[in-house]
Formats: sequence, structure tokens, C-alpha cells
Amino acid sequence: MKKLRVAITSGYNASKHAIALLHEINSLPQVEVVLLIQVKTFTFKRLKQLIRMYGWRDAWGKFRNIFLSSKQNRFADEIVAMNNFLNERKIGSTTTLQACQKLNVKVKRVQSLNDEDSLNSIKQNKVDLIVYAGGGILRDNLIRSTRYGVLNAHSGPLPFFRGMNCLEWSLFYNVKPEVTVHLIDSGIDTGPILKRFPWEVSPGDTISLLRGKSVVKEVVSLVEVVSNFEHFNKSRQKQETAQGVQFFTMHPFLKEKINERLRRGWLPGLSYNEFTQRDFQK
Repeated sequence: MKKLRVAITSGYNASKHAIALLHEINSLPQVEVVLLIQVKTFTFKRLKQLIRMYGWRDAWGKFRNIFLSSKQNRFADEIVAMNNFLNERKIGSTTTLQACQKLNVKVKRVQSLNDEDSLNSIKQNKVDLIVYAGGGILRDNLIRSTRYGVLNAHSGPLPFFRGMNCLEWSLFYNVKPEVTVHLIDSGIDTGPILKRFPWEVSPGDTISLLRGKSVVKEVVSLVEVVSNFEHFNKSRQKQETAQGVQFFTMHPFLKEKINERLRRGWLPGLSYNEFTQRDFQK
């Protein structure tokens, strides 16, 4: 049986998300990770993107957390769950390049995932499926460059919760968190859904801790879908544009209100199906 040839993207060399996916997907017997496409970290475009998403102050904190492994900012809690996951799996790689050396995976470093260099490398390595683990916005030329396309794990339940901070927005609407694995298309989180994966909030969680848990759930969910990709791809669910709402970055005031509720012991009570039936089924 022919193995599924997979490429994984990465936004930076210390991406724990990409490191975990490299090791976990490569361990699947019916899959071969043949390529890592990594965006060069220190570019003005990347800095502008962080500032646009978080503002100057939080962009610097995020930069220190992601690229400098700082523990002295409010984003540090986001990597606790992933560190635990890597330790449990005995994954000792500290960079994506180190992981690729261990696993004998080719690396292509690019200015943008949409570059000709990226597309040529995908073609040369006969990639069947790209698994997205960061690196920026994708254009149609990359999305359509492989047999199956680009697989992504979204931090909220689709089709309703599209866009930014969907973990936070689902909590705002009293909906239990879910990760949705879907194929990327030219829209914003509008591609076909392969599977949704619910998970639980625990007493004592904060938004930062939950964001970290969500990333781990995304890795586990992607691995499960890739492990039986033909099955999930055949049963995929098409999204309709009218089914969802595009959300944007949540204001810090609303995030603090959610954290206050979590500190009081509140837990979200609605499944996604209960939410859609209660609010939208007439």
C-alpha cells in the first residue's frame, strides 16, 4: 500500500506545534513526512502581523514567548500543555530543524509559504497532503498544489465560529470548546469539515492555559485524521457561507470577564449542537 506523502508547514524554528506534528505524524505506519516548509522568522512582514493581531505591547510579549522562550510574560502559560505533551511523548527535539534531522525529513526555508520555491519543493517531493502548523496566510496556488490540499485544525467549532480567537468566543457564548479539522479553501475557515473534536474545560483553567490545551488538542486531532485520511476525507462535510460568523480578536475587557467567570468555577455548559439548536433552529 502506497504511503501518504505529507508536508508540514512551520512559522518558526522553535515551533513546538510543528515539532510535535513532525514526530507524531511521522510515527504513523501508513504516512511518510517528506518535507518541512518553514517560513523565515525575522521579517518585517511577520512583525507587522504580530502588531496587527496583538498591539505593540502584547506583540512584544508574544514575540518573547514564541521566539525567545521567555517565561516572564502573560503568554507563558500557553506553552505549559505542549511542554507536558512533548515530555510525555519523550520528544526531545527543541527545534524543527533538529526534529527533521532525527526523522530524515527534508527542509525548505522560504520567505513565504506561497513562494515559487515552496511550490517547486512540494512538486519535487511529490507531496499528497500539506498539514498546516503556521506560517501565514495561504494563497490558492499553494492550496491547490497537492492531490488533497491543506489540512488545518481550527480552535473553534465550525461552521459557526470562524476567524480569530474562536476558543474565547465559544466560551463567551457558553459553548464547550471544540477543535475542527478541515481542509483549507480560499475563504476564512470555510473549507470542508473532516471532523470536530470536543474537549473539556477543567476547574482552575484560564484563557491562556486553555489556549495551550487547545494547541495540544489540535495536534492530537490532526494526527487522528491523517492516520485514516481516506476515511475522513470521503465523509467530509461541506460548509455553507451562511452557516457561520467571522469573529475577530476579542477585546481584553471581554477576555478578563471570561477569566473572572473561570476563577469563580464557571464551566461552559452547551455542546455545539445544543448551541445551534437553541439559538438558531426555528
